[in-house]
Amino acid sequence: MRDPTSLHLLVLDDEWRPLHRLRADHDWRRTVDALLRWNSRWLAIEQSRPHSPLPRWTDIHLTRTLSKRLRPIEIALADHVIRAGNSHFSFREAGLL
Repeated sequence: MRDPTSLHLLVLDDEWRPLHRLRADHDWRRTVDALLRWNSRWLAIEQSRPHSPLPRWTDIHLTRTLSKRLRPIEIALADHVIRAGNSHFSFREAGLL
């Protein structure tokens, strides 16, 4: 049975178009390697779950932690989008990034 919840990191170009998708369970070195390989300054979190797109405390913590880890290497978090069915929640649209 397929898990309805997923978490991916998207390497983005300067216009925030996806260049590469990584499963979030990869280690940090693999993520940094992908950012360097694609010469990207932007990363986004893409999450899907079966019910509500509203962020949980763990989602907020993940977003803050990742944003802080990216700053020293001059990479920015473009957004964290949570999708559930036809609904979505964007941290950027909500003013949280």
